[in-house]
Amino acid sequence: MAEKAQIGTPEVAAIGSRLRELRKERGLTQAELARQIGIQQSDLSRMEKGEYRVSLDNLFKILGVFDLDLADFFGDQSEKTEREQQPLSRQDMKILHLMRELSPEGRAEVQEFLEFKLRKERQGRRSLVAKRSGENGS
Repeated sequence: MAEKAQIGTPEVAAIGSRLRELRKERGLTQAELARQIGIQQSDLSRMEKGEYRVSLDNLFKILGVFDLDLADFFGDQSEKTEREQQPLSRQDMKILHLMRELSPEGRAEVQEFLEFKLRKERQGRRSLVAKRSGENGS
């Protein structure tokens, strides 16, 4: 269940805003995400508006749906923006030109593969970080 937050808390509002941004990036409705994490759509709506705090339990469920870790969720968005604003390399341009030659179905397959590959690499990085932190904690 969501916890009632103090109205106007900037941190709660920022988390809600980030949650909404991620949900929309992934093309999910509030109802779809709420169903996946086991809460009411109205509670999710209030979380996104900053009216309710997101419980730690629900945050971890949301991170699981989005395939993110805490660092990705709370990470510095300016770094992401800087990467997105860099000019395309020759290799980037070549990939885009090749993609344009594909059918819509082919493009969808390539995109699905790229997303799969990125998830695997993120999981690998998280495993490596967890392994390193476990070694340092011993």
